[in-house]
Amino acid sequence: MSTSIGHPWRRRFHVSAVIFFALLMAAPFYWMIINSFKSGPEVSAYPPTWWPTEWHFENIQAALVYLDPAAILNSVIFTAVVTVVQLTLVVMTGFAMAKMQFVGRNVLFGMFIITIFVPFQVVLIPTFILVRNLNWIDTFMGLTIPVIAQTSFGVFIFRQFYLSMPNEILDAAKIDGAHWGQVFMQIVLPLSGPPIAAYTAVTVLTAWNMYVWPLISTTTNEMRVLPLAIAGLGSQTSQTPPNIAMMAVLLSTLPIIVFFIFCQRYFINGLGGALKE
Repeated sequence: MSTSIGHPWRRRFHVSAVIFFALLMAAPFYWMIINSFKSGPEVSAYPPTWWPTEWHFENIQAALVYLDPAAILNSVIFTAVVTVVQLTLVVMTGFAMAKMQFVGRNVLFGMFIITIFVPFQVVLIPTFILVRNLNWIDTFMGLTIPVIAQTSFGVFIFRQFYLSMPNEILDAAKIDGAHWGQVFMQIVLPLSGPPIAAYTAVTVLTAWNMYVWPLISTTTNEMRVLPLAIAGLGSQTSQTPPNIAMMAVLLSTLPIIVFFIFCQRYFINGLGGALKE
């Protein structure tokens, strides 16, 4: 009796908690959107208004002045290169760690696991010194390769996924004369859609929003990525109106929003498949 009575209340509590935290996370984004279309004095007014008294769509054109086209292009190239190359590395390495037998495999995988627990701040200075000694400062090599090299977590995720894949499928292909390359490309890769979709979503989001490493590894405006270009809009010395700065930030997030809207089905299926594994 108590279970049947308590069940609706537990469900209501769970739904209420989800709604509360969803609104809590959505509030800053909502605040950014409405302030993007306000006038400058209204953004600074107290008490604040939760809806623009007048929508200023001309803020879009004004914000585009502060978004450097070179920074946008650099962000697109940086995100694409990091996502494609890192995904390729972690998929192949995870498969090798899970299904191929070679000397030192467990030791090598243990080294991957250890690096997961090393904070990025610990290796930041040694990585910068190495990049500087290689004369990679203000180059795409120095910008992308240290980020691409952070593959430990991805290797762990894909190794766990491939461990759950039946060996009988691979053995049957090898009996038919397929070599490892054919097995991977024709059998393993088509079955890897769920973790690939989930990992792609996380990597694209991380690379697009990355700030610290591009700040350290680049010194010229020609190599700036978008987060660096808009970071100065909110500084105390900036002369940019707050509504225009908000609009610039909103426009910088649009590619990720559009990317998720068109690919959300693959991301959700991939996330669900990865969690089931």
